[in-house]
Amino acid sequence: MDFLLALLLSLVPPRYRGTLAHKAGTHLVRAAGVSAFFEIVVVCVFYAAGLVDYFPGATIGPAAFLEYFFTWRGLLLAFFFLDGVLRLLAAISGQALGTMPLYVVARIHGSLERRAARKRSIPLVADIVEATNDSSGALRISSCRPRKNWDKWMTVMYEEKLYEIAGAELGDSPRPYIYLLRPKPESKVIRGLHRYHPDEVFHLEGF
Repeated sequence: MDFLLALLLSLVPPRYRGTLAHKAGTHLVRAAGVSAFFEIVVVCVFYAAGLVDYFPGATIGPAAFLEYFFTWRGLLLAFFFLDGVLRLLAAISGQALGTMPLYVVARIHGSLERRAARKRSIPLVADIVEATNDSSGALRISSCRPRKNWDKWMTVMYEEKLYEIAGAELGDSPRPYIYLLRPKPESKVIRGLHRYHPDEVFHLEGF
């Protein structure tokens, strides 16, 4: 069931995955590779079928392949072929990329969201960092601003200790963005490092 969820999440940009990305867990990158591979296969099938239909009406028979490529259908299919190839290469390197058209949607969505946020912006206040009620050394960070780059790949350094993002949830104002951090295993590779301070919200860009 988690793999089916990962397949769906692998098609969308990280901003739309939310906390479900943690549920998909290690399946997400593998699912991105599978969905990218099938995207390539489906595009190739449609391209071949379209080319066969195009041949009888081609202006120059021997150049029918190039003619079809520069039709709107050919260019559209070529775009999704490139999309699939890039996503597959990213999956091989350990990243789960969504499909490119949805990144355009996400960018527009983000722009509209930021504009609306400026109008009803929550007052800037310093983050609250609390230890959780267990003995694992985990932290709960409550913030008035979201951290868009905090995902399972990000390592957070706080007071010279390294943590990974274990989860995220929404709470109440004035600090509605809550992040759960747990100590990073020594064996885990650091892909991205964020040197965190509770007062950094006063210097974040994009608001």
